[in-house]
Amino acid sequence: MTAPDRDPRFEDARQLWAGRFQAVLTTHSVAEQGYPFGSMVPYCLDRDGQALLLLSHLAQHTKNLNTDARCGLCVAEGTDGDVQQSLRLSCVADAEPVDPSDRASHARWFRYFPASRPYAEQLNFRLYRIRPRRFHFNGGFAAARWLGQERILWRSPLGDEEELSLLRALEDLTTRLTERMGASGAPTRPVGIDPWGLDLAQGERLTRVPLTGPLTTLDAVRAAVQAALAERWPAPTA
Repeated sequence: MTAPDRDPRFEDARQLWAGRFQAVLTTHSVAEQGYPFGSMVPYCLDRDGQALLLLSHLAQHTKNLNTDARCGLCVAEGTDGDVQQSLRLSCVADAEPVDPSDRASHARWFRYFPASRPYAEQLNFRLYRIRPRRFHFNGGFAAARWLGQERILWRSPLGDEEELSLLRALEDLTTRLTERMGASGAPTRPVGIDPWGLDLAQGERLTRVPLTGPLTTLDAVRAAVQAALAERWPAPTA
């Protein structure tokens, strides 16, 4: 695979967008017209870098979106300190239902959130895609700017089958991480990979591990993953 070059000035914003997996979704309220309505939602990204959401047809935000597709998605860096010093990224976007025939997007969602499958199969939850128009990135106090979507969204050069093949090839590396990632004992699973990061799941916990490129071969991917995992979760010393 050939990974496109990315401007390093916006890498923090891209990794924040790719690696939070939960966001505040804002919609135009139907019940209180003219007012915004916010709710917390889980999300993951598709191969184009656009967010996928699984929404109940009974949820207020879904009713709002079905009336007015304009929305916002806001993600923020986790912090125990001053939130104004943390990274924040707001996306102005349009939402649209994902066609049920788009099996790749549905399969991707269930890799990241397998516990949600009964909601889709039994309770009429439906997958939506958030199509960004532009982003507003705040890199800390008094460090904010608008960014075009081309600064944040990059299509992964990996095809669906190629990505799945890579994930299977990396299972031997990631299964060794269960003990180092936490005490829950849940197995660690690789659920997504692109030239700039590896997404891992341990139970319901999702973690993104940024990678450094260029990642143009399987050997390069394995080496980058191994180095990143060792740096983030060092093996215990004797």
